[in-house]
Amino acid sequence: MEEKRERLKQFFLEIKECRKCGLHSTRNKFVFGSGNAEADIMFVGEAPGKNEDLQGLPFVGRAGSILDTLLASIDMTRNDIFIANVLKCRPPGNRDPQAEEVSICKDYLFSQIRIIDPRMICTLGKHSTQLILDTKQGITGLRGKVFTRDGRLVIPINHPAAVLYTPSRMETLRQDFSRIKKLADCGYVIDPGTGEKPAPKEVPDSEDVSEQLGLF
Repeated sequence: MEEKRERLKQFFLEIKECRKCGLHSTRNKFVFGSGNAEADIMFVGEAPGKNEDLQGLPFVGRAGSILDTLLASIDMTRNDIFIANVLKCRPPGNRDPQAEEVSICKDYLFSQIRIIDPRMICTLGKHSTQLILDTKQGITGLRGKVFTRDGRLVIPINHPAAVLYTPSRMETLRQDFSRIKKLADCGYVIDPGTGEKPAPKEVPDSEDVSEQLGLF
């Protein structure tokens, strides 16, 4: 574990002053991600929000509380996973990530994935799902299904923030997390009879290092 942790720390130090896109000029803190460097499960959101931007940590607002509740429902905590975002800096007004920003920032996420080497990636919402699965298909048609990508399982699920606007989605998320636990309990092996498929093809249509690095 120490080797991965040290590699993540070194990578953070290398990129935390990034100025490759305009978001650096409006951010308060660079949000690298946090969690267990040896995690089998990695959660990927789209971008930091207001609270994340202020604290430099992912999922610390109301959506973060919902994520904690969902993890607890499957006997997990943030100690068991790693959380990161597609973008490391908050888009002004919490707007959607722009294509140019994703293109610039995605290699940081991909490097994190290579270092941590999780067995399963849970994509939270549209933007992370489309990036990880390399598709333009919307989250609605992909949510809850299990795909394979680069030897890993990928499960697209709704972003926890969706519950803040549509409380009924909490039950859907609970079902998705139950599936995550089931796959973890069986060693991340897909039953050939479940009809799970490879990733879909593209279709038309001044920071404290120890705080930033969290648990890893």
